[in-house]
Amino acid sequence: MDPLAFPALAGTLLTEAVRFLFDRASAVLDRRAGRVPVTEPEEVPGQTQPLLVRAPALTGERVARITGAHGALRVYLSRPHFLQSDDAELRELLGCLRRDLEEVYGRRLPFGDETAADRPGVEVSQRTDSLHGKQVGMRVGGDITERGRARVDQEAGTIEATGEQVGIDVEGTIG
Repeated sequence: MDPLAFPALAGTLLTEAVRFLFDRASAVLDRRAGRVPVTEPEEVPGQTQPLLVRAPALTGERVARITGAHGALRVYLSRPHFLQSDDAELRELLGCLRRDLEEVYGRRLPFGDETAADRPGVEVSQRTDSLHGKQVGMRVGGDITERGRARVDQEAGTIEATGEQVGIDVEGTIG
């Protein structure tokens, strides 16, 4: 993921973003471990609606990424002087964790004064147990400009001999 996909935040806003993502990761991991029922809504200050975990999104791979990010953020929170807005690794970590949490919650988690226009592009998420035909994540009529962004997250349990999974087929412009 492009580290610039996570907004450049400084000082208190960066600390708040790290704390917010750490707390969301904690809540997701608590639900995954059964310490809190998966179906229990999570009331979060600043969110207009409670966050609900979509259990099918808790794949082993995603939970492993969330667990790793949670551990890394624990270090940053215990040593706030490590929090630097120009830290590309931190911004990549935050961006990847946010993407995983948005998939788990099924909704966007914006930060600071970020708006939809700050995250241009297209995001596609598809899941299937068994794929017999063709699953296309995205088909566009051109290319992707410097400002454009495309992300396809596909998962298929079994792709049969007649099945085909295509992430992006671009013949136009994105961005």
